[in-house]
Amino acid sequence: MTPVPKIRKTALWLGIILPLFMLLVAVWVDRLTSGQFNESFDSVARTYNVLNLLEQTQAHIADAEAGRRAYLLTGREDYAKLRNAALVALNKDFQQLTGLVGQKPELEQLQTLASNRLALTQADEAKPAADFSAMVLTDQGIDLMSQARDLLFQLRAQQTDVLVKNQAGVEKRILLEQTVAVVLVAVTAITLIAGFIAVMRFERLHRIVTLCAWTGQIKDGDQWVRMEDFLRDRFGLFVSHGVSREAAQKAIEEARREMRNADK
Repeated sequence: MTPVPKIRKTALWLGIILPLFMLLVAVWVDRLTSGQFNESFDSVARTYNVLNLLEQTQAHIADAEAGRRAYLLTGREDYAKLRNAALVALNKDFQQLTGLVGQKPELEQLQTLASNRLALTQADEAKPAADFSAMVLTDQGIDLMSQARDLLFQLRAQQTDVLVKNQAGVEKRILLEQTVAVVLVAVTAITLIAGFIAVMRFERLHRIVTLCAWTGQIKDGDQWVRMEDFLRDRFGLFVSHGVSREAAQKAIEEARREMRNADK
């Protein structure tokens, strides 16, 4: 039978090591899931930024087209300035979009469309304003915005799919982190409770009991009970009976003596 002090020492160390191990596991899981959560959150934020830039790009294309059309119809320089400012902003939009989503075919087509349809050639600037038809320019503007909207719609659809996936990833990682945290807390609590119970049981086992020197009974409160009953009631231990080697040898010798006495 394992000595009680050794069992108590083992239980004590387990009660210290297991919670520490669970704490280390919780810290490691928290760092792992936090890194993944930050990546997913950054992806969501980047996707929202792309969607806002697409809306902004469409507005700048409309401003540039309106400024070009008004300048060709009126010849006024303020409309040319409006177009030029919109084109500068539009180029910045394209640069930011390229940095966020890369070289997308739809984005390249949109850049080419804006470059070809919003430019002012020397021939256009040389013509007087009366030479341009308002209906023709309006039709050109409608066609330009229609093609631009189609390309922007495709880009928005792609980014919306990415956004849905990233949001699902964020929700999944949050749920995983919460589940792992609850499990680790529960395991740690169970370990501490089990260690406390084990230590208390060993304390009860380790205390001094009064044993009758003649009958072998144990004093339990005000009563004297058999050792078997004491172990059963106090510690849930059931005792079986056997014969030790010394007792067996003694019984054999007594039996032999009785047989010899009977023969005489």
